[in-house]
Amino acid sequence: MASRTQQKQINIRLDDKTLELIDECRAEQRADFGGIPTRSDVVRKAIEEFLGRHGKTPHQSG
Repeated sequence: MASRTQQKQINIRLDDKTLELIDECRAEQRADFGGIPTRSDVVRKAIEEFLGRHGKTPHQSG
């Protein structure tokens, strides 16, 4: 994962049900993160997993 200084911010809109599901995932990942991760952490991890399934990595150019 890129360091915080290399990260750019994006804004997205999500419906209440999606936010509820993200919050459920946050609670389930407590042990992995050593505490409840932020919504941003969960969304970031989901995006990385999605990209990985498509043969992309965060450090890949193009």
